[in-house]
Amino acid sequence: MLNKGVKMKNRSRYKLARFMRLVLPLALLTAPLAFSQSVEELIDSYSGKAVWDGDSGELIFATAGIVTFENKGDPKRHFWNVPVEVKTITIEPDVRVVCAFHTQADCTIRGKHRMTSMVYGTDYRSWAKKMGVKAFRHCQFQNFGGVLTIQNLTSVNPFGFHVRGEGNVVMVSDCDFIDNRGGSGNHSDGIEGGDGSVIENCYFRTGDDVIKVYNDITVKDCTIFMEQNAVPIQLGWANTGDDVGNFYNLVIEGDSGRNNDDFAIIVGRRGSYTKTINIYGCEIRNPNASWISLREEGMTVNGEVTDAVIDIKQYWAKHDKGKSEMTICGSQEQTHLYQCE
Repeated sequence: MLNKGVKMKNRSRYKLARFMRLVLPLALLTAPLAFSQSVEELIDSYSGKAVWDGDSGELIFATAGIVTFENKGDPKRHFWNVPVEVKTITIEPDVRVVCAFHTQADCTIRGKHRMTSMVYGTDYRSWAKKMGVKAFRHCQFQNFGGVLTIQNLTSVNPFGFHVRGEGNVVMVSDCDFIDNRGGSGNHSDGIEGGDGSVIENCYFRTGDDVIKVYNDITVKDCTIFMEQNAVPIQLGWANTGDDVGNFYNLVIEGDSGRNNDDFAIIVGRRGSYTKTINIYGCEIRNPNASWISLREEGMTVNGEVTDAVIDIKQYWAKHDKGKSEMTICGSQEQTHLYQCE
């Protein structure tokens, strides 16, 4: 059994470097949150009915509609910088809200019905490219501070990523994350959260990196359908650090994925890091998939996989510059079929 809490020796040094490189510039990018649109502005800018309870700090979307801040213009006319007094955002059943939510303090965004309480982005394919913006700065849910909790709703066709916490915690449960536009340029990544983030009982059918292990995270009882361009577990597009991803009862299915990584389940795109990926219980079936794709020599993946059924095409993708030291079903044999309890 691996020590799941082990940190690599260079972790604290890396975290400081990442703070200086990413968090400080991000503070400049997020400065407009100091000028959040008030609840009153939100209600006035919503085409449906929204109700505010100032005593509890709850905003309720009661009927379907579109949030449009005309004074913001493209690309963020549908983006709400949520003020700190909003503690809870509730979406009633059979209500579709076209809006992106960017929070800066503890906030819960919840639906009353998982399938019909919906947050919607855009019908446009490759929206970020059309707008000339970076997708990661235009997420459907973005946490700039505190803990962002997302519960019991469906997110469809996000402007950029579905959920991004960067170094901040996101707690996501009982949600569906869907991109049904087709194509490979939507940048509809699933979830990136800070240390301690938990993703539980969620379904993903989206066309980009689904779970990003850029910090220490836990994923429980989730299902990932591999659409075109999907990568179930992404390790990093830069020096993201030596992190641990613990997965429990993971299901991965489908017959597609990211073509230029040979439909790999685990991908390291760029950077130098050692990741620990532990999977305790899984059923992974994709007749075209590879287990792992590591594009650079400085990448190492270890960890253990237990209680597994894995049926894929091959272990290594064409990109095999890094090292995989994973133990699957008690063995380090690199094959395409595993079954163990």
